[in-house]
Parts: sequence; structure tokens; C-alpha cells
Amino acid sequence: MVIDAHLDTLEGKGLIRLAASRPELEYLFRHWLVQDAAYGSLLKQERRELHRLVGEALEALYPERGGELAGVLAIHFSEAGHTDKAVEYLIAAGRFAMDRNAIAEAFSAFDRAASLLPAATDSDEDALRRRRVEIELGRGRAGWTFRSVDDIVEDLETIVPVAEGLGDLELIAPIHLALAMARMGRGERTSEPAVKRSLDRVAEIGDALHDPSLRALQLAVIGLGQIFTGPLREGVMALEQAVPLLEQRHDFIGAAFARGALAMGYASLGEFDKAEKAARYATELAVGGDLIAQLDAQIAESVVRSARGQLDEAIPIAEACVLRAEETGATACVVMSSWVLGDVYQRQGRLLEARQTLQRGADLALVVDRKMWRPSLLAWLGTSATALGDFVAAEGSWDDSLATARSIGNQFGEAGILQKRAEASAQRGHHDPA
Repeated sequence: MVIDAHLDTLEGKGLIRLAASRPELEYLFRHWLVQDAAYGSLLKQERRELHRLVGEALEALYPERGGELAGVLAIHFSEAGHTDKAVEYLIAAGRFAMDRNAIAEAFSAFDRAASLLPAATDSDEDALRRRRVEIELGRGRAGWTFRSVDDIVEDLETIVPVAEGLGDLELIAPIHLALAMARMGRGERTSEPAVKRSLDRVAEIGDALHDPSLRALQLAVIGLGQIFTGPLREGVMALEQAVPLLEQRHDFIGAAFARGALAMGYASLGEFDKAEKAARYATELAVGGDLIAQLDAQIAESVVRSARGQLDEAIPIAEACVLRAEETGATACVVMSSWVLGDVYQRQGRLLEARQTLQRGADLALVVDRKMWRPSLLAWLGTSATALGDFVAAEGSWDDSLATARSIGNQFGEAGILQKRAEASAQRGHHDPA
């Protein structure tokens, strides 16, 4: 074939190289400067036409590989000036990446899709409004563990009126669930107006759709908040109600999330047999779920082992969770698992490792604005610094942390911070304050 001869010539002159032979031949330029020069030699109209032809050829040749090639197709149709088609493929690329736990790549695809949409107007057609909502939901889900909570809330709030205007209850419910979780993640209580509005709306939609799983998700969100901030027993009761409803609907991700939270609640109450069973079940359910469900299950299992005093068993689970969360960009999961790991290191007397781990977690908690966890990380960090004799570094670890925990009603965090302050005082020989 003529094209083969041309490829052989270009390869022989060192301009291109074979990148892959399966599932089909793929060549790349040896240097980006060569690629840039070749691309720059084409007129703008020629480039657009070539991108269109390549995109259409890929569609025709590989219809069964739409998800896999969605990112490439989006580039070609974007460069060809076919923006609508490019947006469709970027959404498909984002979903394909999410299904494979590539959350950074998924966010990039959804973010690019958002950038290609025209500015919103009152005259937008419903199809465009729906696309805007779906893209923002994709950005929210993909960026959940590494974006600032404030940014997530702000972006989701912009699509609430759009989704309400469309009247699609199944589109509205996940927005309000995400908003409630995000707001609670930055320390807002379930009784505060914005959180209550979202939780009540989810319950209303569940009733309207005759879908008990939405009520279950509402209970799970409330229960999770109570597990971490108190009252603890009420949180356990809420999750005990939520789990069977989620499992009846075969919502394995939601059930894994709720089971993991329930395991941590049981462990905090000292009900270790129940905690073990819930953690084990969460891990089994998470296998068929997404990345965050799997990381949450690891966190729950490490918390149960730690609470039970099985420190040698908790460490490899927490270390694996930190590593995988770091590798995949799930920053919020790094924050929480760093607290678990740092605490276990500290209890084993591995103070330098504890300090490094807790410092990393505290730094990341600041970046992604996780008020629920940063005060505890700083308090535990202060105890490690005190034990190492670095009293200057430990100063200020307690008052600010206590103030933050109290401001968001985090009773569980407040108790832990007071305990760590007492430990640090005792280590310095200040027994009366301790």
C-alpha cells in the first residue's frame, strides 16, 4: 500500500517511530518540534478538514471502542470545529475514566467539556441545560477528593436552579446529596439551613419517586456526619436503618460507604464483633464499586483494627490506602488515612514516622479544605512533636484546633484533641493541667 511506503520512508528518516502494533499500528513523531513543524505547515482549513476526516474514520472503523477512543475523538472534533460532538465525546471520556478509577483524567475531561459550552442564557434549550448539569455533576464526582470543598459547593449551587427548572427529579437528587455531604465536610451541621434544605429535598424526591434508597442515602449522610462529630450512637442508628434499604436496591457503592461508616461507629462504641463484620462486608461490596468506595472500605478496616488494638494489622492496611490514594489523586482519602496511620505509628512509639505522616495529612487537609480532619491531625502532630522534645513546634497545636472543632460542633474531634493535649502536658511533666 502507498501509505505503508510513506510510513517506511518517514520512519527511515527518523521523523516518526512505531508506538504500538496492537490493536492497530500507531506511529508518533520522534520529537514534538517535528510534529509542531508538520502541523504548522498546514492551513487552518486543511487542519480542520483533516481532524474531521480522522474523527469520522475512527468512528466508522471502531464503533465498539467509543469509550476507549472518546478522548481522542473529542480532540479531533474540537479541532474540526464540531463543538457539540466534542462535548459529547468529552462526557463519554469522563465517564469511561471514572469507571476505571482514573479520577484526575475524568475531571480533566469533564472540565474541558465545561469550557467548550457557551455561556448560559435564559434562552438555552433544555438539551443544553441538561448537558450543563450532567457535566457539573461529573466534575463534582471526579474532583470530590482533591478539590476545595468551597469550590465544589459553589459549582454545584450554580446548577441547582437549572436542574430544578428541568424538573428531572433523578437529576436533582444527586446534586442535593453532594451538596449536603460537601457542606457537612466543611463543618456545617445538619440543622443549618443550607444543609437541611438539601437533605429535605432528597427526602421529598424519594417520596415522589417512591424510591426508599434516596431516604436511605439521606440517613447515611446524616449518620456519617454523626459518626465523626457526634452524637455517635445516633449516627450508628441512622446507618443501621440506611444499610438494608441500600442493599435492597443493589446500591453497592452506597451500601459499602454506609457499611464502612457503620464499622467505624461500632468500633468507637467498643462493639468490635459488629465492627469487624461491617468492615468485612464493606470491603466485599466495594470490590464492585468505584475507587472511593474501595479506599473508604480500607480506611474503615484500618480504623477497626486500630481501635481493637491490632496495630500490626492496621498498619499495612492504612499504608496501602495512603499509597493508593496518593497514586490516584484521591487527596481527601490521603488525609483521613494519614490520621489513622499517624495515630498507629504514634502508639507504637514510631514518633518520626508519625510526625511525617501527620504533617503530610495536615498539609493536604489545608489544601483541600477538610475542616473535619485538620484540627485532629494538628493535635496529634503536636503530641508527636512534644514526645520528640520539639516543644516550640507543639505550641499552638491545641487552642486553634479546639476552636475549630467546637465551631463546627465536632464533639468527637474535640474529645480527641483534649486527650492529646493532656498527653502532651503529661509528657512535659505538667500533671495538673493534664
